[in-house]
Amino acid sequence: MNGFTGSFMLGEGLNLRLVRKRDQDLIFQLFMESRPWLSWADANSDFIHDLYEQQFKAMRAGVESVYPDHLDFIIENSGSSVGRIIVDLGYADWRISELQVLKKARGLGIGSNVIRGLQAAATRGNVPLTLSTPMFGSNSFPLYQRLGFRVIQEQTPMYHLAWFPPGEVAREV
Repeated sequence: MNGFTGSFMLGEGLNLRLVRKRDQDLIFQLFMESRPWLSWADANSDFIHDLYEQQFKAMRAGVESVYPDHLDFIIENSGSSVGRIIVDLGYADWRISELQVLKKARGLGIGSNVIRGLQAAATRGNVPLTLSTPMFGSNSFPLYQRLGFRVIQEQTPMYHLAWFPPGEVAREV
C-alpha cells in the first residue's frame, strides 16, 4: 500500500504539496499581496511592514486555534511555487480558510483549478466546501460564484459561502 507523500497532483501542471520551513518568505509575500488594504494606512513603509507582520502573526495564531487539524499546502504550477491553500477537512464540511495566488500568477486559472480539484474530491466524499471572502478589497467573490458557491450569510465585512456537491440538498454547515 502506498502512503501519503505530502503532495497531490491536480493535473494541468498543478500540484499541492505540504508547506516546508523554507516556504515562510513566500507565505508572507502571499499574505501581503492578498491584503492590499493594510497598505492603505497613511504611514511610512516601516510601519506598514510592521503592521503586516503583526497581522500575519495574528492570522497564523487564529488558524492554529480555529482549525488545529488544518492542512497547509503550497500550490505549484509546473514546479514553481505560485500560491497557498489552507483546508480543514471536517466532518460536516471542508473549510477553505486561505487561498492565495501570487500576483504574477493570477489570471491563469490556477485558483479555479485548485478549487475544482477540491470540488471533485468533496463530491466523492459528499461534503460541502465552505469559505469566507472579504466584501471589499478583493476580487475573489465573482470567482467563487462562477465555481458554484453561494452566499449562506452576509456578515460585514465578509461573505460566508458554501458549495454543495451535485444532488446534495443545501443544509446548515
